[in-house]
Order: sequence, then structure tokens, then C-alpha cells
Amino acid sequence: MAGARGIEGDGMEQQRIDSGQARRARWRRDLLIALALVAILSFSRAARDWPQLSQLILPDADDMMRLAQIRDWLGGQAFNDWTQYRMAPPAGSPMHWSRLNDFVPAAMIVLGTPLLGQHGAELVAVSLYPPLLLVAAMLLIASIARKLWRDPAAPVAIVLTALAFPATSLFVPGRIDHHALQVVTVLVAARALIARPTGASGLIAGLAMACSLMIGLETLPQVVGLIGAAGLIWVVRGIRERVRLTGLAAGLGGLTLVFLLTMRPNYWPNNLCDSFTPASSAAILGESAVLALLAGATPWLRGSAWRAGIGAVGAIGTALAVFHAYPACLAGPYGQVDPFLLKNFITHIDEANSVFAQDSVVRVIGLAGLMIAGIVAALWALARAGRRWPLILPVAGAVLASGLVILAQLRGVYLGVPLSVPLLAGFVARVRKTGRAVPMVAAWLGSAGVAYAVIPDTIDRLTSPPPPPGIAISRDVTAQILCNRGDTWVAVDRYPAGVIMAPTNMASYLVGSTHHATVGAGYHRNNAGNIAMYRFFLSPAAAARPIGRLWRIDYVAFCPGDFEEIDLLERFPHSLAADLARDRAPAGFERLALGNSRLRLWRVRRWLDQP
Repeated sequence: MAGARGIEGDGMEQQRIDSGQARRARWRRDLLIALALVAILSFSRAARDWPQLSQLILPDADDMMRLAQIRDWLGGQAFNDWTQYRMAPPAGSPMHWSRLNDFVPAAMIVLGTPLLGQHGAELVAVSLYPPLLLVAAMLLIASIARKLWRDPAAPVAIVLTALAFPATSLFVPGRIDHHALQVVTVLVAARALIARPTGASGLIAGLAMACSLMIGLETLPQVVGLIGAAGLIWVVRGIRERVRLTGLAAGLGGLTLVFLLTMRPNYWPNNLCDSFTPASSAAILGESAVLALLAGATPWLRGSAWRAGIGAVGAIGTALAVFHAYPACLAGPYGQVDPFLLKNFITHIDEANSVFAQDSVVRVIGLAGLMIAGIVAALWALARAGRRWPLILPVAGAVLASGLVILAQLRGVYLGVPLSVPLLAGFVARVRKTGRAVPMVAAWLGSAGVAYAVIPDTIDRLTSPPPPPGIAISRDVTAQILCNRGDTWVAVDRYPAGVIMAPTNMASYLVGSTHHATVGAGYHRNNAGNIAMYRFFLSPAAAARPIGRLWRIDYVAFCPGDFEEIDLLERFPHSLAADLARDRAPAGFERLALGNSRLRLWRVRRWLDQP
């Protein structure tokens, strides 16, 4: 008998070894697939964008401002001072961005500068950081898919992630803004909540949620969806979820408290609710306390009805207390923005508007088609979940929360799509088992974001007449595309440092690529600078002059097509901007050479000195 038990023990040990080897083999396979796909995507995009990327002209205005913020920090600006002093000078404008996203690119720049120089180190940092985050996202999505549907879904999920437009646009070289890191943190939280219900899995989920919310409140709906799913699982399963709920509360509240003590920005007013603020930190700490109390009281809350009732009272009570203490939050994140800017600026930011605010169904399909497919996959997965519903619910809940977000703001797509991929991968893997070609092709196309992305372009080519000769720029093309080419910013940078009055779409490039300052910029906290910029350009030249004097501007920049989104020539035909659009600059505007750039730049000191 002893020998038999020894043989049985040896067999179990061998099974554990074999299982560990299989897990490592699967992880290596996933890693190799992810690295190969990311290398292809990143190298092809970097090669296409190299003329701009090599000059550190990054794909998006937010990336340029992020690079400027990192440079300012490394150049000596205080860690807790998030103000951008070259925006709305001399006081500068507070930013709502956390330093948390700056750590890795800043470290890469510091370590690389002695070997490559500052420009080379910055180029390496902005080129490698986003692809590294994409590799992490792919591995997390593969792990979630494997947990939900077993191994065949994992490689499918990695491939679908590579095709998951528009989320993939967050990870291209140069995209160092914070949204990619937020995707990764939310995926970490989702993966932890479908692991075994231990204190460690709850702690990891809480830590990831705290990081995500510290980076920015764009992920709040998804975090609420994940916490709601964890709460519902606790309601049904009771004592088995007590330890995980404790870990979740400790991770979320504990790390938020650390952030509050170490990373609280100098600008800390009570009337802002757009990022890490008194209101958001109080809400997170309050909800963490509620979760901890619920976990502690679980042995005495023996019925699911009791747990549901007490949990609902705690969550609703926390929300009501926060809104009572910070009533400005009832107006939302843009409550402090000037009404003119809400109408003429915020409404023209695509991601800040509802899916229903888009100008055509075709555009909705292109931007939100994969998100809609993800919502369908979430409902399909929940309907088929059975006893596995605690595994499906966290991911599906976060996807459905993203679906609600796009009803108000299209930015929900960027987080909802990566969360949808594991569910879509399960659907594709299931269809593959049937072996039928047509359903399999349909499943792949319906789960591939790039398939939706090509629809608008295809329809436009088939239905739109060709442009007249010499007309290559459409009404929707902004100055970022029209004027952000070649050596534009190098040419601007050659002129003595000064304050440039420029439309919001080029302000981040002026700050990030030159030594100049700008008055307006595309950031909602820059309320005074933004309204001054609009009043300057949309007023007649005589009325614009005192505004220019007040802000002590040295230059005016303008790109053909600026302000077209607000029907400039129809609504403001006698404005300074309309004159500049017609290339009729006022007397006293001294046109400065910028090579072959379409950007127009004038020195205006003499004009300002006129009575």
C-alpha cells in the first residue's frame, strides 16, 4: 500500500510538472505571436510616419503636450506641479493629467540620454513605449480569453487585438498619451476578477483600478462596471467572496490614499470633477470603505437579499454624500467650461460627443462598429454562461458599461473594444469548431475592427464625386493634417521666443515642438486662454487688438481651414479669422517665412502698438 501511495504521489507530481510546462509553453507561444504582430504593426506605422516621428512630431496633439509635460518635469518643474506654463502665460494653465503615465517614458529618456542624446532618447521612448503597452494588452486579453473559453481562444484573441481598430490607434509609435496605459490597467483589473476568489486577486484588481482612476477618470464607468460585477458575485456567493472583496477594498483604497499623500497636485480646487481631485479621491476612498465594511459584515449578512440591500445602500449613500459635499460635480467634468466653449469647442471633439451626434450612420459604423459587436458578444456570453456566470460577468459588465458611455461620449469605444475582444474571440473559437467556412469568415469579419474601419472610406469612394483638380483637402481636415508637415515647427522655432495666438488644434504642437508659448489650447481647464483665443480670432481686427495686447502676444498663427467646423465665413464673415482665411492680413501684420509650409505666421508687435 505504501508503494502504491508513493506511485500515486509520483504521478500527481508529474501531472503538476506537465501542467506547469504546458502553461509555460502556452505563455511563450502567446508572447511570440504578440511580439510578431506588434513588430509588424509598429514598424509599418513608424516607417509610414517616419518623416514626422523622426522630428518628434507625434501623431496626436495630446501626445505632443504629454512630451512637453515630461520635458518640463525632467527639466526641474516640481513633481506635483502639473501646470503648463507655456499655455496661457504668464500664470500658465493647470492640466488634469497625472504624472503616473510619465514614469516609464521619463525613465527611458533619462537612461537613454547619456548614450543617444536627448533627441535620440526621446525618439526611442516615444517609439517603444506604446508598442510595449500593446504587447502587455495582447497578453492580458489572451489570458482573459483562455480563462473564459480555454486555450483555443487565446491566439484568436491576440490576432483580433491586432485588428481591433480604433483601439489599436492608441498603441502606435508616438502615442504616449495616457489612454493606452488605462487600457492595460483595466485589463489587469478584469483578469484579476475572473481569477480564483482570493485576497491576492482582489488586491491586484483594486491596485489596478486605483492606478487607472489616478491616470484619468475616463475609465470610471468601466471601473464601476467591474466593482458592480464583483459586488453582485459577492451578493450571490457570500462568504466565498469575502476575502477577495477585502483585497479589492484594500488595494483600491490603500493605493488611492498613497496617491493622495504623495501625488496630489498643487492645484486642488473643490469645484473640479475631471480627474484626480478632492471629489474623485473622496468618492474612491468612500467606496473602498463601504467595500471593506461589507466584506467584514459578510458573516452576519446571511441572505443574498440582505447583502444586495445593504450593498445598494452603501453604494448609493457614497454617491449622494460625494455630490452633497461637491455639488459642482452634478454638472459633470465640463461644468466649469464657458458656455461658448461648450457649444463651439467641446462639441467638435469627436470623442467627447455621443455616438448619436456623429454626422452619418456610416461614420458610426466605422468608429463604433466593433464596440456594438462587443455588446452583442457580451449579451451572448451572459446568455450562455450558466454556472460560469461569475467568470463572464466582470468582463461583460465592463463592456456593457462602455456601451452606455458611447451614448454620451464616443471615448467609451477605446476601452470597450479591448474588453470586448476576449468575448468576440470566444464566439470565433466556437464557430471554428463547426468547420463551416461561411460562418467562420463572417465571425472573423464581424470581430475585426479594421473591417468596420474600411466601410466609410469604401462608401465615400463609391458615392462621392472626385474632387476638382488641385483640391485635395476636405472640409473635415484640420490644421494638424494640413499644416503639420515637414519642417513647419523647425521653421517656427527659429524665430525668437514669444507668445503665439493660435487656434487650439495647433497649440500643443507649438508647445511641444518649439520654444514658444500659446494662449489657447485644446484643454478644458484652460478656460480663460481658450475663450480669449476665440474672441481674438472671431472679432473684427479692431476689437481683436486689445485682446492681443492684454495677453502680450508676439505672433499670430493660422492655417487654411481653421474654424471651418463652426462655419467661420458664414457666422463670422467680418472677423479677423475670416480675413486671415481670405489671406487678407491687417496692416501691421508682418508675414514670416516658413519655407513650403501651409502654416501662416505673422509678427504683430507693430499692429498691437497702433492706436
